[in-house]
Formats: sequence, structure tokens, C-alpha cells
Amino acid sequence: MMTKITNYENELKTKNLKVTPQRVAILKEIESSGHISIEDIYDRIKKTYPSISLATVYKNINTMQDAHILRSVKAPSQKQKFELCDDKHVHVSCQKCGRLEDVRLDMSEVMKTCANETGYDIYDVSTIFIGICPECKKELP
Repeated sequence: MMTKITNYENELKTKNLKVTPQRVAILKEIESSGHISIEDIYDRIKKTYPSISLATVYKNINTMQDAHILRSVKAPSQKQKFELCDDKHVHVSCQKCGRLEDVRLDMSEVMKTCANETGYDIYDVSTIFIGICPECKKELP
């Protein structure tokens, strides 16, 4: 089941992070985009906060990643993107156009097997399936 972060201020407070307009703006951009690069976040929030620097966006992204509010998604041959830590899911990425989508699969057995075989305490999953999206398939000969 997907849990959306609907109150950014509470989410930041519960993770003991200072609530700033820039952090809230970053979270809103990520939620509205689903998956977005730091450069795209910066380009979008710079319109509202013209004095913000790219370094500030990087710092806030890293801080919110450390607090498990955000996670990075890195598909092969693509820029690193970020998403909200709303639920455990995997991704599917189009090798041709770079489209990245969430896929809700029950990964509990895979995580349990991994924990049993390695002795790790598994708390999250990061899997990307690579293929060709339906739109790009239409363009193939």
C-alpha cells in the first residue's frame, strides 16, 4: 500500500529536520514529478526562490536522504533521480527514452530470502527492470 507524504512540515519535524520553505519546495517538486534530477529540481524552484544555489539543493537533498524522506534512483545510462520514500517498490526504465516508472510488486519474500542468505537486516529495496516502453516499441521496425 502506498503512503503519500501529505504534510511536509510534519514529515520534516518527525525526522528532526528544520522546516524551511526551500525544503518544502523540494519535496513538492519531487512529489509532483515522481522522479526528478537535482538539476531539474533546482531549475524549477529557482523560479520561486531566485537566490537559492545548486549547492543548497544538493545539501538539502542529501540531508533528506539521510533522514529517509527521499531516496535516489539510478537507472543505467541516466542521471540520478530522486523520489519520496513513500513505500517499497521497484522501477521499470525504458532503455530508449529514459522513462522511469514505479511498479508495485510484493518484494517481501525477496527481501526475506536475501536477509536469510546474507544475515543482513534488510529495510529497503532498490531494483530497476530495464526494457522498452510501449511508446518506444511502437516506433520500432
